[in-house]
Amino acid sequence: MTERLDRFRTLLTDHNVDSIVVTHPANRRYLTGYSAHEALPDTVVGACFIDSDVARLLTGKTNLDWAKSEAEPHGFVVEGWDRPWSRAIATEIKSRGWARTGFEDGAITVALYREIVTELDGASELVPIGQSISYLRRVKDAEEHARYARIAQIGDDAFVAATRNLTAGTTERELARRIDAELESCGSEGPSFPTIVASGPHAARPHHDPGDRPIEVGEPIIIDMGAMLDGYHGDLTRTIWVGEPSPRLREIYAAVESAQTAAFAAIRTGVSWDVPDATSRVAVAEAGLSEYLIHGLGHGVGLNVHELPTMTAGATDVFVGGEITTVEPGLYVPGWGGVRIEDVGVVEADGFRLITHAPKASFA
Repeated sequence: MTERLDRFRTLLTDHNVDSIVVTHPANRRYLTGYSAHEALPDTVVGACFIDSDVARLLTGKTNLDWAKSEAEPHGFVVEGWDRPWSRAIATEIKSRGWARTGFEDGAITVALYREIVTELDGASELVPIGQSISYLRRVKDAEEHARYARIAQIGDDAFVAATRNLTAGTTERELARRIDAELESCGSEGPSFPTIVASGPHAARPHHDPGDRPIEVGEPIIIDMGAMLDGYHGDLTRTIWVGEPSPRLREIYAAVESAQTAAFAAIRTGVSWDVPDATSRVAVAEAGLSEYLIHGLGHGVGLNVHELPTMTAGATDVFVGGEITTVEPGLYVPGWGGVRIEDVGVVEADGFRLITHAPKASFA
């Protein structure tokens, strides 16, 4: 955590500010270890204030002991605050004499921003810092890499256990519940996100809420699942079937498999984020299936299930090494179904090291 604070403090110079107030739940946890989260978007369970010397966390008095137990070991002074939050934030800024205060403009409501400005009454200028903290989080440290090795193993094991002896007639909802139970049994804190089981024509939806549709022989079944550990999110997608796959399923699965393999080979330190996405699209185009490709290639994972890097057309940032990201090409045919294969790996100087190893078919 000390190293994280040191890197964070470079943002003070980057944005020419005296301090930065952090309210985004994932960024707050990343810096302080404090794991409380907001139940509603217009609530704030804590804010941390950091300048060149100060590292303070303010939170509600009902959460004070909790916050102290998690944040004080990481060098934060923790104190309680009183509502309204806008006044508490402004009072802390004014009491420190900070003339320019950075804030996460994508992490607070317009109403809260206006209230803080009113409470400051010109004492400090609020300076938006955009996604600067998210960019700091995109490269994972050794502790995070070790945690992800465990997250991937839990997901792999839960997938195998939940799909073993799967039979036609099982409903999407029944399989989703089986997956969630196996995730917990294997050591997950819970599902990383609502588990997706999409069968037959439902597999044409990248996002789907499992229902009572029974699984049929030979059709695609997309399973999108993830383990969660210490607040960090896993992500794993496999497309499976019961019995023998239809010829159409074989064709589309082989194209997605080729796209993913091509993308793996394109990822390494120094490569622009859009290159693997473009590479995977070439493989799909060669199969004559480009019209069914409707989303980007992949995204980073961490304290949010979707975070930087983002591999999509138009991205201009480059990999610097140490990022943990998904690679998840998918093809979706309305009225028929779809195929998505998703793995997670680490970006390294000489390539992409997979950490998910759940079994999958191969038609390439």
